[in-house]
Amino acid sequence: MLFVGRGGEGVVLASQLMADTFARAGFWVQSFPEFKAERRGAPISAFLRWDESPIHRHYKISECDVLAVITPSPPLPETLRKVRPGGLVVLNREVRFGLSGPFHIARVPASRIAREHGILSAEGRPMGNMALLGSCIRLLLPDGLDFLEQAITARMGRRAPANVVAAREGYEQCRRQRARADDARLEPAAEAGVRKIRLTPLYQSSTLDSLAIQTGSWSLDRPVLTDHCTSCALCALFCPEGAIERDDGSVVIDYLHCKGCGICEIVCPVHDAVRMEEVRA
Repeated sequence: MLFVGRGGEGVVLASQLMADTFARAGFWVQSFPEFKAERRGAPISAFLRWDESPIHRHYKISECDVLAVITPSPPLPETLRKVRPGGLVVLNREVRFGLSGPFHIARVPASRIAREHGILSAEGRPMGNMALLGSCIRLLLPDGLDFLEQAITARMGRRAPANVVAAREGYEQCRRQRARADDARLEPAAEAGVRKIRLTPLYQSSTLDSLAIQTGSWSLDRPVLTDHCTSCALCALFCPEGAIERDDGSVVIDYLHCKGCGICEIVCPVHDAVRMEEVRA
């Protein structure tokens, strides 16, 4: 399953809550994000796998059975082409999506539901991730709404009640869309136009990997582990720079490559195990 949206829309949180929901239903799960530009509004993806047996694949998903589009903007054709034939696309959309392809489409007015319940971002934009999760549960795990509510309650704390209501309404208001003769068709990649290959790079590029670039000099803040840390190493799984690892039973942070993004503090399941402190010269 592939989640797509923009930074600040709760894409990663949606993936984690969906993983928690399937885990509560008895499945093995795997969830991880893909960060691009580290700023609000930048495109962002998150991946989710679930199975009845242990999952041994540890790489991002290039083709998916389910595409969940959290942003209200219509998905790009290249994103839709990642859905396998017979797959499912779930859209945050009130009106009909006038494009069809070799997949099923469902839609839910997730942004409207979020606005009605005051679920807004710091900039005041509605966050439709919870309502979209409700619709996904209806389509993928019809008896799993209780598990989703439990996952939201466990994660969201005092903000849980409004988010639980949004998930319920998303579950109820999800609608499948039937293809029409006048729908535009998604062109196969081969017919969408072949890009010309440049013999010389348009911009200067580096052949160095991230280990050769000490990105720690960029950071204004850095994470510090406290005595509450249990060395579960969940932070290491989500660190976009690979700057955290478990060594001899303890978690170690490589400050030469840590950019201070704070993701480790956000995903840490233990209260006060990670705190961010200002980097002083």
